[in-house]
Amino acid sequence: MENMNDYALLIETLDDAIVALKRKKGSFEEWLECAQIFARHSMWDHLEEASKRALESALKRPIKPTLLIEAAQRYTAGSLKVFNSKSEFESNCRKSQKELIALKEVIPIEKKRVHTYLESLTNVLDEILILLADGSPEALTSIASRLRKRLGRSDLSIRVADIALRSDPSVIPAYVTRGSAHTDLGDFLNAESDFEFAEKDTKSRPYAIAGYTRLLIKQGKFVDALKKGDELLRRKVSRPIIFLMAAAAKGAGDHSAFERFLKIAESLPEARSGSGRTLLMRQAIRILIENRQFNAARELIQELATFDRPSQVKFLTNKLNKESARNM
Repeated sequence: MENMNDYALLIETLDDAIVALKRKKGSFEEWLECAQIFARHSMWDHLEEASKRALESALKRPIKPTLLIEAAQRYTAGSLKVFNSKSEFESNCRKSQKELIALKEVIPIEKKRVHTYLESLTNVLDEILILLADGSPEALTSIASRLRKRLGRSDLSIRVADIALRSDPSVIPAYVTRGSAHTDLGDFLNAESDFEFAEKDTKSRPYAIAGYTRLLIKQGKFVDALKKGDELLRRKVSRPIIFLMAAAAKGAGDHSAFERFLKIAESLPEARSGSGRTLLMRQAIRILIENRQFNAARELIQELATFDRPSQVKFLTNKLNKESARNM
């Protein structure tokens, strides 16, 4: 009898993922690895197929709900095709909705978290369709935001934001959304241009600065990121901003700045007494990994290992190794 280990592949690069997708057999973990790589390279048809295979294989054995949820999100992202007209976009959204509903019917009912998440994805597509019927520049901007944040389609987000701004260049939030999407895709010059324009608007300025700060971190310009984000600390501070600034401080080697952010983190509702440093370090590492600042993340993991649980250190180390291998 054949063992799945006989077919196991090490999937770290795009070439690995393409080879794996040509095989008929594979595990949930292998298909999900492929999906993660295809998403990074904006290969949407490949992403849809890999995610579909992952979800199909998940029906054969128990899989962690968090992994099933990721597979479902990636499947939805892959199923949304590039469009050339409003009607084509609407048709794509309705097709994706039907596929999600069909998927929900075959997922065991005891997977409540997965069912809830599939329903939330269906609701996002519902919201997009309602906003599409509105068709105003503001509605289109909201669609662009949902495409990027909820469905992982920064490319489509840019396309919709472009349409909104052609209709009304005064819709400043569209520049912020488009700048963030450009950042996701590594188009730093266009991202910078959008954020600089949006900074001039009083209402949009904090969001533009936050986006610009992440852009600078993604470029490895940590000192500049600290300077850019400093204005946000003089406003009402939110968790994402503190985590972002902590990542910039660690990347810049500015220990005094990090300690300043730590004092703020200790006051966060979810930070138990004395746990602020751990919370801040973990989140800073995640941000550095997400923005491909692997050397800075590795140094921070070494520091985290001196006081955090070994399981957390192992988890973050594995995440770092996987992401860095994919970007070689």
